[in-house]
Amino acid sequence: MPLPRFDRLPADARAAILAVARAHFARDGKDAASFNQIIAEAGISKTSAYHYFDGKDDLFGAVVADAAARTLTALGPWAEVGTAEELWRQLVAGTTRLAAHLREHPDDRAVLAGQPRTGGDPWIRDLVANGTKIGLIAPDPSAELVAVATAGVFDALDTWALDHPDELDRPVADTLVLFLARLWNAPAPR
Repeated sequence: MPLPRFDRLPADARAAILAVARAHFARDGKDAASFNQIIAEAGISKTSAYHYFDGKDDLFGAVVADAAARTLTALGPWAEVGTAEELWRQLVAGTTRLAAHLREHPDDRAVLAGQPRTGGDPWIRDLVANGTKIGLIAPDPSAELVAVATAGVFDALDTWALDHPDELDRPVADTLVLFLARLWNAPAPR
């Protein structure tokens, strides 16, 4: 993660540095991207760059964190619902927004592809808690295990979708709904 001095830069300067780095990492990959070329194109000296980052790996981590934050912003927060129909609708809408973001921002998709997911996403935890509360998801044999398995389905589909950008459309949401309905032993929406 970036050093504290990076966080003290004006927001537009941080965004500009990350945008240049994101483009390089997306195009060349983490290993082939040149730290020196990135900082030169970003218009910062090598001395300044090392005041902001410990090196290329640190800069890459900042780019991944920024891309993840941008995609989570596109997803939006989970809003508690009262019915199964509303839950499925919100799930499809969120998945569709996320897929659209990744289609429209291929550099985010490229830097996120291949990165490990945490599985501890609050959106997923809130979805499972809401689904359990309204009776769509049975918390058996363990509510925690159901949450972990649900996160696993999301992680698997995320990995697949990031590796198959040409297929980021409505069928991804439909596939997610199908997998989750089967996992939760719940009726899928019509």
